[in-house]
Amino acid sequence: WYGGAGRPLSAEEVDRFMAQIDAMAADHQSSLGARQTIETWARADDGREFFMVNLVNDPADMAAAEAYNRVILPELFKRAGHPIFMSRPIARFIEPAGLEPWDFVAIVRYRSMRDMLDMITGPDAENIRHLKEASVSKTHVFPTHIGFSLIWVRLLVALLFAGLGVALHFAFRPFGWYAR
Repeated sequence: WYGGAGRPLSAEEVDRFMAQIDAMAADHQSSLGARQTIETWARADDGREFFMVNLVNDPADMAAAEAYNRVILPELFKRAGHPIFMSRPIARFIEPAGLEPWDFVAIVRYRSMRDMLDMITGPDAENIRHLKEASVSKTHVFPTHIGFSLIWVRLLVALLFAGLGVALHFAFRPFGWYAR
């Protein structure tokens, strides 16, 4: 279920998702640049998990930001996606001249491009888009593949199950039937 090494999108799947995006974007002329980016990325899909890096300016509307989180997190979780890292800068360090500093960074794991496209074309897509736009004044989002990390969710889950197994072993050992 957690996956992350699935099969790439087929050309037919990309065409279907792009038709859904086109139907949704008919009212949003500003979405055309994003549409081309998504299509190029989808056609080059490798089926692997990826991580979206979100650089965000403080929310334009905190109530909208909270509403967005209430809607987006369940959508992510049901597709094995989840936040990996969220933080606010504690100081300013190296910044190019003229660049407005970011107030928040979040890294979110997606199991696959298929899952992301399913989410952004699903029944709650318009509400998610509206809440996202209302919740941030400015954002920069880009996908990455993991290069190196000491945080491995699969390892943490395996260790949790191993610990549970050891605990159950010692919990049932005194009853005698376990040793037979």
